[in-house]
Amino acid sequence: MNRKSSSSQSSGRRKGLSLLEVILSIAILGTSMAVIYQMLGVGYRSAIEVRARTDGNILVDTKMAEVAAGVLPLESANGVLIEENPDWEYSVDVSDAEQNGLLSVVVTVQQNNVENPVAISVVRLMADPEYEPEQLEGQ
Repeated sequence: MNRKSSSSQSSGRRKGLSLLEVILSIAILGTSMAVIYQMLGVGYRSAIEVRARTDGNILVDTKMAEVAAGVLPLESANGVLIEENPDWEYSVDVSDAEQNGLLSVVVTVQQNNVENPVAISVVRLMADPEYEPEQLEGQ
């Protein structure tokens, strides 16, 4: 009887896990959870930035279309709140372009009251409404 019990103990079979295996598996699980948590945070911040950039692109295109259509005056303005979205403000910079009869119009929208504001600009050449071409002499 004694012989049978000693042979079963020396056969190399064991029941359960050793303490070292349990500690190692807990360490691997903990490290994996920390990495996954960090990746979720990065993904969340990226999603917020992408949403802000999308909103900014829509707003800057809208304001440029308003300037081109004459809804907004063709003159420089700075830091004007956007009524439809008070978290954003826009600026318009009108200057002479290199080509006679054209104006360079830069519309910029920027978030306000946020830690890392997103700013987006669009540049467009527009006809100068006050431009009068010089008449050629001799005609």
